[in-house]
Amino acid sequence: MRSPSIEWLHAKLGKQIRLTESFTEIEGLEFILKACRLKPYDYMFDERSNKITLYKWWFDEFGNSFTIVNSKKTNITYNDLRLDKERIVSTDLYYGLTVDNVAKMSKMVHLIIGKDEDLYQDCCLMTFLGIDDHLRSYLYWYGEWQAVSPLLMGLKSLKQIAGHLDIKYYLQIENKENSAIPCISERVWLSCLPAGPSFLSEIDKQSEAVASVLKHKGILQ
Repeated sequence: MRSPSIEWLHAKLGKQIRLTESFTEIEGLEFILKACRLKPYDYMFDERSNKITLYKWWFDEFGNSFTIVNSKKTNITYNDLRLDKERIVSTDLYYGLTVDNVAKMSKMVHLIIGKDEDLYQDCCLMTFLGIDDHLRSYLYWYGEWQAVSPLLMGLKSLKQIAGHLDIKYYLQIENKENSAIPCISERVWLSCLPAGPSFLSEIDKQSEAVASVLKHKGILQ
């Protein structure tokens, strides 16, 4: 299927997106829907109405869904089997770039650092907020980086980013919500980019792989 640019789509659905945040009363949901490149299923694959509609089923470009059950409950479904993956088109011009290159084009990073449940090796999720205000996530697992959906962070972590868009330094966040990544003993940080020396020193103690990305060309202040 032919896909419009995500910016055009979100601009066209601006009132619907704001209605969704108002209905759920989730502060920052407008930012989350846009930053995660979410699209309403009915609008994309069913009838495109010009009416202001409350869309309750949104999907991302990795085949995951964000659904509204009622005004007080939402769900994230990973690898949603209801979606026809062949009809999902990526609108990210930077998809496929290495984690190092994405880091250089970003202004904020959210880190979840833990250990793999089986071998107790580093297991980390780095999510970057790009200069284009879109989120891009990379999972470090079994010694390799792979691009994954920002929805793997979980809604609470996404709200943490939405609530600190003007962060100037870094902070460690208490994590009470399990993400969908396969690790234990998670610790969470949020930092502006380029990363400062004190933050890099802290991350150096936690994960050499993550510190290496943040120390890459142009990242260290």
